[in-house]
Amino acid sequence: MRLIGLCGRSGSGKSCFADIAKANGIKVIDCDAVYKEMVSKPSPCLSDIEKEFGSEVINDNALNRKKLAEIVFSDPEKLSLLNSVTHKHIKNEIGNILNSFDENDIVLLDAPTLFESGIDSVCELIIGIVATDDACIARITARDNITEAQAKARLANQYSAEFIVENCDMIIYNDSNYSEYKQACERVVSSLKEERP
Repeated sequence: MRLIGLCGRSGSGKSCFADIAKANGIKVIDCDAVYKEMVSKPSPCLSDIEKEFGSEVINDNALNRKKLAEIVFSDPEKLSLLNSVTHKHIKNEIGNILNSFDENDIVLLDAPTLFESGIDSVCELIIGIVATDDACIARITARDNITEAQAKARLANQYSAEFIVENCDMIIYNDSNYSEYKQACERVVSSLKEERP
């Protein structure tokens, strides 16, 4: 199995790349979706979050993500605490998912916190998607229906574009128009399939 990491800041365009990869037969693990599934019902992960942040972040036996976001995105220490709680559960679940794949599969791990969680260490190749702050902010506010200030706070708590450029094996820039970015993604996905052992 070939495991490829995908990372980038919020609003950079990771989902577009992941969708193109999936359409071309590459298996995709969406770590955000894995996390959402774990906290949408009673689970060990949800219990650990409640222990650290209190019952105010739980609503109808599920995580109130908006309430938790208000707490952690304005406080780096609390965000670090949340990451320390959730990353172990996410890594365990990803391990279970990986065990279900065939040894000949190409697997793309769409992980916004790839480096923070330490999952980068098991990836053969890491692809980074990079866009300007302005582009990311515009996409985040439109997608998540939050204010510009909230979007900026979210980005401030993530690794910089410079970090991604320095630490990834391959970079795709998403500052051009959508058509050009999509074509760049398609070229990279084609190259990944051609490199299959």
